[in-house]
Amino acid sequence: MVNVFGYISIQPDWTVDVGAALESSEPGKFWVSAYKLGEDSIHGHIQVSKSVSADGTTLVNLTAVDAAITAEYVGPLQLRLSSASTGTVTPVIHTAPRSTVACSQIARGTGVRSFDVSRYGGLMVAGGDDGVLDVYNTQSGQHRVSLEGHIGDITSCVFFPSGQVVLSAGTDLRLRVWSASDGTNPATLIGHTAAITDTAIVGLGKNVVSSSKDGTLRLWHCGSATVLHTFDLSKLHLNAIDLVATKESEEELPANEFETAGKIAAVACEDGRALLVDLRSRETTAVFASGVPVRAVAYAHAHGLLFAGRSDGVVDVWSTDEPAAPAYAFKRNNSPISALRLVQRSEDGPPLLCVGTEDGQLYLVALETTGGKVTSAQVVEELVAFDVDPITQIRTAPSTAPGASRQSIWASGRTGKVHEF
Repeated sequence: MVNVFGYISIQPDWTVDVGAALESSEPGKFWVSAYKLGEDSIHGHIQVSKSVSADGTTLVNLTAVDAAITAEYVGPLQLRLSSASTGTVTPVIHTAPRSTVACSQIARGTGVRSFDVSRYGGLMVAGGDDGVLDVYNTQSGQHRVSLEGHIGDITSCVFFPSGQVVLSAGTDLRLRVWSASDGTNPATLIGHTAAITDTAIVGLGKNVVSSSKDGTLRLWHCGSATVLHTFDLSKLHLNAIDLVATKESEEELPANEFETAGKIAAVACEDGRALLVDLRSRETTAVFASGVPVRAVAYAHAHGLLFAGRSDGVVDVWSTDEPAAPAYAFKRNNSPISALRLVQRSEDGPPLLCVGTEDGQLYLVALETTGGKVTSAQVVEELVAFDVDPITQIRTAPSTAPGASRQSIWASGRTGKVHEF
C-alpha cells in the first residue's frame, strides 16, 4: 500500500512579503495552497500584519484569506502551517533558505544540473548545460575558477575528500578530474558508450565509480585513467548511485584498487529495480524490484533501509532483510522523484530523508520504527525556494547554525541558484 500525504505549498519568496510588511504600516500577503491527491485543492493568501506587545516587542500576525489554513510565524526564516481541510495536513515547519549562491549559469541561461559542496562547506562547484563548471566560495558567493573541457551537459560533479579536487561527468561520455584551485584537468577517464548519469568517490579518491545510460557501473583508477571493472547491470539506463562504506577492511587488493572492500553502491535503474552492488566482490548482493523506473536512491546501511524514488512519485522504503516487498511506501502526487539524500540528525534513530521532485517540492521525512520495522513516516519540514522548478541535486554538509538539530541541506534547481537550508 502506498501512503498518500497531503501538503501545503507557499510562495517561494514569502520572506520578502513578510519583511516588507514589517517595514511598512500596510499589510502584505503571500499565496498558499493545500493539496492531496484525489481531493480538491484549496488556494488563498496569508495576510501579514504587525502589532506591538505591551512590552514593546513587534509581533508578526498571519491570517488566512480564502483558505482553511492555519499559519504561525516562527521566525524570520520559518513558518508553521497546517490545514484541517484538504488532506488534514498536521503542523509542519516551512523553512526559507539560510543562504543562496547565485551561479554563473544564470547569465549563461543554462541552470544548474549538478553541484557539490566541499566536506566542510567552504567551496561549491556547479555545472549546467553548456559543459562548463564553476567553483565558488560558499560564504561570499565569489567565483573562483571555471573548469572548461566538457562538451554538452554536466550530469554530475563531486569534490574529492580533500575539498581541492573535483570529479565531473557529462553527456560527452567522459569523466574529468580537476584542480579546484587553478582549473587544470590532469586526468580524463574514457570508456562509457552513453551519457554518464552519476559519480562517486571511493575512499580518499584513488578510485571512483560512475553510472551511465549504457547500463553499466564502472570502477576506475584515476592515476592511470583506466577501467578496473565494468558491472553490466541493465539493458536500460542506470540513473543514480549512492556509495556507502559498510565496514573497514585490511584485505589485500589487486593493483590500482584501493579501499573498495566494504564499499556498497546502491544503484537506481530505469528498468524498475534498485540494486546493491559490492565493489570488491563484484557481486550484486540484493535486488529490489518495483517494476517502475527508479530515478534516485539512498542507502541507510546502519539501519538496513534502502530508499528508492520512482518516476510515478512514489518513494519505496525497503528493508534489506526483506527484499520481496517494500516495508513502507509514500507519495504526495505523481511528479517523478528527482533526488534523495539522507540527512543526519543529532538525536538517535534513522536519519531524515530529504526528497526532491520534478515539480519543485523539497521536504524532509522522518521514519517511525517499532522493533526495527518501519511502521510510518511523517513530513517534518518543508524547504521552500523552488516554484515548480525541478530539483536537480541535494547535498549535505555540517551545519554552522547555532543549535542545529540536523545537517545543513543544499539544493539546486533550474534557476541557476543553489540554496542552503
